[in-house]
Amino acid sequence: MNQRRSVSLESKKHLTNSTFRTTQLSTPKQDLNTYKPFSPSKEAKLQLFRKIFHVKPTKTSTVMNFYDVDTVTPVVCQSAQLDKYDFPNWLKGRTDFTKLRKSKYFDYHLKVFSICEQDPFKRSEELKEVVANYLAKLDFFRLMPMQMLKQISGRLFAKSYEENEIICNKGDKGDCMFVIFDGFVEVIGKNKKLGPKNIIGRNALDNDQPRNATLKSIGSSHLLILNRIDYVTILNNIMKSESVKQEQFIRSLQLFAHFSEEKLKKFCNALQGKYLTPNENLYSAGDLVDHLYIVKHGILAKTVVMDLEDQNRWPINQKKWMSQTITRTLSFNIEYKAGSLVGYYDILDSEFDSDRKRNETIDAKTDCFLLFISKSQFFHVFQQTDLQYFHNYHVQNNPLTFEQLVKSTRQKESEQKQKVQIVTDAIYSHLRQYSFDYNTLKIKEKKYDQVKQNQVNASKEFNSQYKIIRRDKHLKILTSQYE
Repeated sequence: MNQRRSVSLESKKHLTNSTFRTTQLSTPKQDLNTYKPFSPSKEAKLQLFRKIFHVKPTKTSTVMNFYDVDTVTPVVCQSAQLDKYDFPNWLKGRTDFTKLRKSKYFDYHLKVFSICEQDPFKRSEELKEVVANYLAKLDFFRLMPMQMLKQISGRLFAKSYEENEIICNKGDKGDCMFVIFDGFVEVIGKNKKLGPKNIIGRNALDNDQPRNATLKSIGSSHLLILNRIDYVTILNNIMKSESVKQEQFIRSLQLFAHFSEEKLKKFCNALQGKYLTPNENLYSAGDLVDHLYIVKHGILAKTVVMDLEDQNRWPINQKKWMSQTITRTLSFNIEYKAGSLVGYYDILDSEFDSDRKRNETIDAKTDCFLLFISKSQFFHVFQQTDLQYFHNYHVQNNPLTFEQLVKSTRQKESEQKQKVQIVTDAIYSHLRQYSFDYNTLKIKEKKYDQVKQNQVNASKEFNSQYKIIRRDKHLKILTSQYE
């Protein structure tokens, strides 16, 4: 009896010392995804203990003491899907939770802008990663490595503009690039309206030329701004850190397989990087020949425009012909993909001509990353004897000059016209063999109509006779039955 009582007391003692897991809801900082409920086996054991010893389960406190939105410590959300999390209805109905959910500390999209409002030197790596993930989805930033995006995220700053406020004036110094985060911007004088995720003034990151248009805010707008000095510093640091990769890429090109290790090393050290957005111009006809470009990622396109003349002739009497000349403009693109050299042949021809200008226009067809070297550094690395390799490369990959290309296109079009004319003549010749005189054709048509009408009349006569025969036969059958 004593033994049984001691066991019972020990069991009760063990139960009173046990702690029950409860859900803490006193602070919004708690990560809802880290809560792990009891397994079914443990929950069943607890229910069994409660039945035996009549222990009431501990009640969970429903009091939620939310911090004030303005004083809450920012917590970095690593996933942009947090705003799509399906919270319980009792939590959604609370006004303090609704206020928190609309704050910049909860909304992933607003968090990007709020981070860029902070002091650049106080941004943590987690905050930079949030902004970097946003930039990675935009044109111009899409091809950048994450390391570079994080560094840019640490230098971006945010600025808001009121309705009709001027962002920049035409002629102002271009020393920064704008990313429209929210709102709309009007390009005055060009009847153009730009919205979120559009990039304005990208050329300001490459040179300090003045602005070519005035920008005005349409309503309230919020912009992210990147200064040129910050961008150039970051890009140069990335180029140095990835110099080994750039050198491996250059060595993989067939053109540079002929040069020595020392010369290639010197060439790679002089290379710089350049990012382009789709439809952005690399250089135009009439620009000075200043750089040689190598496509590493993306596609560049050269638009070739040529005028072709066609002459139409037709007789106006037995001895005279009237002629008319029609000029047609044709345009097509020549693409330069990864590994292609662009603009180098102009450099080869302009070694002793500093005022030589481009005779073609090159645009980016997609997001592009280019390696380039200046004209002076190119001739500092390669000697006169090395230029023959570049000439041979140009002949193999661009066998036709512009004049030869126009001549070849005209010749192909002329051959195509001759083929079409031969087919047309053959068709007309074949039709003439089976052509009829108009009167003969009318007689044949009338004869055919008469034959068709005779068939219709014969069919009607047959149907009427058939009905008479059927009726007579039916009457005979009925008469025989009654007789």
